[in-house]
Amino acid sequence: MSKLRAAGLGAASLLILAGASPAQERGFYAGYTASVEQFDATFSKSVDNTDPDTLVPEPRRGMVFHDQDSADTVDIAAGFVVGYRTAPGDGDAYLSTEFDVMFHSGEPDGRLAGVGTSPDRKQLGESWPDAWSLDKKRSYGLTLRLGFLPESLQSRDMSLYLLGGVRLFKSRFSTTFEGCLNAEPCSASEFVSGADGRDVDAVATTWGVGLEKRFGSGEYARSIALRFEATYSRWGDESWVADFPDVRVTVPSTVAAEGVGVTVSMVRLFGAAD
Repeated sequence: MSKLRAAGLGAASLLILAGASPAQERGFYAGYTASVEQFDATFSKSVDNTDPDTLVPEPRRGMVFHDQDSADTVDIAAGFVVGYRTAPGDGDAYLSTEFDVMFHSGEPDGRLAGVGTSPDRKQLGESWPDAWSLDKKRSYGLTLRLGFLPESLQSRDMSLYLLGGVRLFKSRFSTTFEGCLNAEPCSASEFVSGADGRDVDAVATTWGVGLEKRFGSGEYARSIALRFEATYSRWGDESWVADFPDVRVTVPSTVAAEGVGVTVSMVRLFGAAD
């Protein structure tokens, strides 16, 4: 990851600092971006004891226990962007296609309440009160921006735009557990404990609005753009099933998430004239 981060930041720096003709409304651009997001994640788990040959004893035999927990955190991320902008029509609007890589720090964590028939909800066939966390490591985004140049903002070298895109998150979901794996009830000293983890590659859709301010002087007049955005992102549900064939129990699980944030970017435009 460190090599990827260094290569990407180095490429963005070269594109920004390299000599180029004055920026126009179409052409390539590159720069840096940072965001702060209120990120909410929900972990859902079911314990299915309906297999006819399950070893789960009564009264839990044949039952399905559902449990769910939500947690939130503030995710601070930074990265780099590259894109291409074009100005169709009479030049009162522009369209850009952008790719970015972001490195995240958000990691919501929580604990399931546990669902079952015993006081501690830790016997075989119950939904144990697992602790869980979702570590957002990095993400890759592809975003379209449709910009408008209202007359009231043109004199200030500003524009408004709408954005929409998709983002692939490379994350790590982890749980720690403690409970009984025996058909006969366990005492607390007989509980087994451990940890489990899996990579979660979630795809999210992102929507938002933004304001862009162009500035610069001399040869590079209007070649620098500062952008402010408000965005909403929603993950598609990531689901999996853990199978325990020795006791004939299955555990379907799902992680879902969403976030509301603000993003600030600075990019250098170095396009060709129309």
